[in-house]
Amino acid sequence: MKKNQLERYRSLLQFLKFNVVGVLNTIVDFVVYSIMCIVGLHYMLAQVIGYAFGVGNSYLLNSLWTFSRERKHTADEFGRFLLVNLVSLGVSLGVLWAGHNLFHIQSDFWCKMIATPASLIVNFTGNKLFVFKKDPGQEPAAQTDGEKGAGAANAAGEAPVQAQAQEAQEAKEKTQK
Repeated sequence: MKKNQLERYRSLLQFLKFNVVGVLNTIVDFVVYSIMCIVGLHYMLAQVIGYAFGVGNSYLLNSLWTFSRERKHTADEFGRFLLVNLVSLGVSLGVLWAGHNLFHIQSDFWCKMIATPASLIVNFTGNKLFVFKKDPGQEPAAQTDGEKGAGAANAAGEAPVQAQAQEAQEAKEKTQK
């Protein structure tokens, strides 16, 4: 498989993982949000509290599973994660506000159903490009089981991408000596 095909495969797999984590985060967020609304909290405050619980779940699962190849484990990374999620929270609060005040949707649930996809787009893009991005000089990570088959020699007889990356790194090191 060619390098750009492998990268597209990895991006798609990563996006799918992000969505699985997102479903779990959304469940956590919706449950906490609903409980907060039921006990009488204002929908905006309920959103902040529910979102905070979802964010905690998100950081844990995305850093360990979705974006594990790009992991840095730094305070800077966590700060960027919080910033992206604050922007995403702002988007969701804006959409909730607009649903209630501009479009006069009375249901907290339906407003939240509209706000969730808007914040999902902002959140994935920010996490992919800003929080869990790969360092340009980062060594390729070990392939997952699913990627091993994709990286094997293809019909054109190309060497696996992993081996090509290793050869390129060795050539670079030789020229630096």
